Amino acid sequence: MLGRRAALAMIAATATLASARGRTPIGGRAQLRVPWPVSALDPHRLDDVACAIFGGGVFDSLYALDGAHVVPALAEAMPESVSDGTRVRLRSGITTATGRPLGVRDVIASIARARSGDGRAWLADLPTPRRIDDVTLHFAHGPLDGVTLGQSKLAVSLASPLCAIVPLSFTADHPDATGAFAVTRDGGTLLLSRNVRAAMGASFLDGITCHPATDLADSLRAFEAGTDDVGWLGLGLHDPRAGARAFDAGPVAYGLLRTGRDAGAWDTPGVAQRLADGIDPGLLANLAPGPPWTVQPDQGWGGNPCEMLVRDDSPYLVELARAVAVALSKPSHEITVRLVPASFLRDRRASRAYALAIDVARPFQPGLLGTLAALATSDNPEAAPDVVRHPPHIADMPPRTLTRTMRIGVVSEIHVQGGRIPDLTLPPSAAGGIDWPNATRVHR
Repeated sequence: MLGRRAALAMIAATATLASARGRTPIGGRAQLRVPWPVSALDPHRLDDVACAIFGGGVFDSLYALDGAHVVPALAEAMPESVSDGTRVRLRSGITTATGRPLGVRDVIASIARARSGDGRAWLADLPTPRRIDDVTLHFAHGPLDGVTLGQSKLAVSLASPLCAIVPLSFTADHPDATGAFAVTRDGGTLLLSRNVRAAMGASFLDGITCHPATDLADSLRAFEAGTDDVGWLGLGLHDPRAGARAFDAGPVAYGLLRTGRDAGAWDTPGVAQRLADGIDPGLLANLAPGPPWTVQPDQGWGGNPCEMLVRDDSPYLVELARAVAVALSKPSHEITVRLVPASFLRDRRASRAYALAIDVARPFQPGLLGTLAALATSDNPEAAPDVVRHPPHIADMPPRTLTRTMRIGVVSEIHVQGGRIPDLTLPPSAAGGIDWPNATRVHR
C-alpha cells in the first residue's frame, strides 16, 4: 500500500518526467461548515460526531482498516505471538503535531482512557498492556469471545478509531496527535493544517477550514454563494450550484431516540425503536436519514405530555428532535423539545432522569459488531460487554433490528454527503466518512 509520505516523495522525484501523466495534486485548501460543534475533538467519545467526520485526519490508532484487512498504522508490524501472550512494537521516532515524542506510556494511557470511557464494552476482554521498553507493549493471554486472544483479534480491536492513540497531555479542546492534519482554532472555527510530522504521511491538502453551521441552511447557502467548497446535505439552498458534484461518503453515526425513567410505562425495551419505525422517512428527508425503512403502524407517543431533551450545540440534532416531536405528538400526549447543554444531556443520560431524548452514537468500526458495540454502550454501558461478547449470528442485521431489545431507537443514519466543487476530490474512508488525508484539490 502506497502511503501519503511515499506518494509525496514519488511525485516530487518524478514531476519533471511525468508532465504528460496524471499526478496527485499537492496543496490547496478546502472550506466548509457542518451542523455539529467543532470546538473539541475527542476520539474516545461515542457522541463526538465532529470527530467521526474529521478524526481520521487528526488521530491514528495502532492499526487501521484497509478495505477488509487490518494493517499496521502506529504499530511497526502486526502483533507478534510470544509464549506468554502477544507483543506489539510501536514505530520508533513518532511525534505529535506539536513535536511531542509519543511512546509506549502514551499508548497504554490511551487504551486505558478509551476503556474507562465509551470503549468499555469494545475493550472489555482486552488484557491491560504492560510496557516492555520504549517501543514494545505486551498483552498477556486473555479471553476474547470465549477463545484465546489472538493476533488478528487484538489488531481488529485496536484498529477502531475510538482506540486512537493520543499523548498523556491530551485535551479535547486542543487536540494534539499524530495524524495527517494538525489542529488549531480561530474562535469557534476548526483549522486543520498539513502535519509535516505525521506518522503515516502528511495530507495532500494544505489545510481545511471548518465553521460550525448555525442551522441546516447555513452550509447550503454558503456553498451556493461560492463561499464554501462543500455543501452539507445538498447542492445548494435555493438552486444547485453550477458544476457541483454530489457525493455520499456513507454514514458515520446514528441519530437515536431514547426513553428514560420519566416515561413511566413507556420506558420499556423496544418502545423507542417502535416509535422511530413509525415515523415516515419523508418527514426527515432534509436530514438525509439514510435508506428508507418500512413504516410500522403505530399510534405515536402515548405517554404523558413531556419534554424531549436534545443538546443545543448541534443544529442537526435540534432539527431531528423537532421533526420527531411533531411526528410522535398527539392531543393530550404532546412532546415539547427542550434544548440543553451537552454536559446536561450526558448527566441525564447517565441517571436516566428524563422521559425522551434525542442523542447520537458513532460505531466502533463498520459492520455488525462495531455498530452493536456502539448501540449497546449507548443504551446500557453496564450490560454492553455481555452483549458484545454474544453478538447475533447475522452478519448484515440492520441497526434498527439491533435496538429492538434496547431503550434506544435508531431514527436516522448520519451521512457525510452533499455537494462539492469539481476541483475537490473527497475519497471515502474505509472507516466511514471522508478520507480527508487523501482528499485533493486540482490547481487551475
